[in-house]
Amino acid sequence: MNIFIHNKKNAIPITIIGKNDLKSYFKKNLSHNNWIKQNQFTAQPGEILIIPDTNGKIEAVLIGESSKDNPYSELFASKLSKSLPANNYYFTNVTTYNHLPYISWAMGCYKYNKTENIQSKLFLPDEIKSDVENTVKSIHFTMDLINHPANILNTDYFAELIKKYFSDKNCKINEIKGEDLLKNNFPLIYEVGKASEYEPRLIDITWGNKNKPKITLIGKGVTFDTGGLDIKPSSGMLLMKKDMGGAANILGLASMIILNKLDVNLRVLIPIVENSISGNSFRPGDILQSRSGLSVEIGNTDAEGRLILADSLSLADEDNPDLIIDMATLTGAARVALGPEIVPFFSTNVMIAQDLQKISNDLQDPVWQMPFFVPYSKWLDNDISDINNSPNTPFAGSIVAAEFLKRFVKKTKNYIHFDVFSWNTGTNSSIPKGGAAQGIRSIYAFIKNHYNLS
Repeated sequence: MNIFIHNKKNAIPITIIGKNDLKSYFKKNLSHNNWIKQNQFTAQPGEILIIPDTNGKIEAVLIGESSKDNPYSELFASKLSKSLPANNYYFTNVTTYNHLPYISWAMGCYKYNKTENIQSKLFLPDEIKSDVENTVKSIHFTMDLINHPANILNTDYFAELIKKYFSDKNCKINEIKGEDLLKNNFPLIYEVGKASEYEPRLIDITWGNKNKPKITLIGKGVTFDTGGLDIKPSSGMLLMKKDMGGAANILGLASMIILNKLDVNLRVLIPIVENSISGNSFRPGDILQSRSGLSVEIGNTDAEGRLILADSLSLADEDNPDLIIDMATLTGAARVALGPEIVPFFSTNVMIAQDLQKISNDLQDPVWQMPFFVPYSKWLDNDISDINNSPNTPFAGSIVAAEFLKRFVKKTKNYIHFDVFSWNTGTNSSIPKGGAAQGIRSIYAFIKNHYNLS
């Protein structure tokens, strides 16, 4: 990975310094005092100062310590990797097992569809080398997938990229596509994707020890969402290439688990469709059968993500795994509630939810629990079918969607649904604009802590 070095010989020191530490730094580094004062460096959060030696070469770098109330206080290094001249660097005062500044540095180095070498490199300690590099590789994979435009990442190419990435990692990969979805009882996936020239499909990846805890991950893979016959306005379609962001995040999470060789029995289900418009598009008012046997009336064709997840959840639930997690760019209501940076999640297990919340705070990867709420689930009930995919109510859209999905999880005790945005509009300066890996560092840490039995 051409971002880090593993020997800090001749590397330039970077010191994180707080406002109250300047006097102490002055005493220990007398030769730097005049330069610091002349440049009026006061160690404001994120403020950078490059200190030259007598020959004009860089001798040291100072960066102002982040404010303690900054939820991304340890993710300060993305600014450094973008700003510093080409050289090798190392941190003087980052604790050995603090991964976050190193991951942040790598986020600052990320470029979509660019091949140029990164000129500024950071020393990465051996103690965290594998964990950090595996995390960065997985996150960059997620970001690349989301950033692909829909004319490139059609359902065919998405499946090809998944198979290429996981085929050399001792994974078993199965693909069901086109009318074979009907033969194998995935009618909702087929109905949503049948209007596109690119066939709908389900990718099924398995990896690990079958005698260990079974973790099943599911990601919504809508490569582009027009809204179907309930067509979106043009403004609503601008970011719809990212409607496969749930799948991309799940694939990044799976990559972390596999690369770090967690001792689990992993299954990954990725339903992939393009929600297009043609003469055979599914319609508002249609009643469709699902894998579970529940009949679904279509209240809105733009609520297609929950349909493809429904069949996938039914398949996952048939095995009664120890844990099912899905991620989906599912509702605008989730963004209204928590904005673009905090990922709402719904859990059937209170203890899991509490632990996830704590881990996300520690890792500065924010998620927030939202409630399953049975009274709202009743809004899904229907006179002419078992369930409606989008009941006619303006309230609690994210909760109603989560309750819809939960109807298809009947055996599995522990189920978590993430309604993820998968995009950084620029509000979060610690990561690049565009496709975003959100919540997966937290989920990985949770799985490692609770299900990795090695």
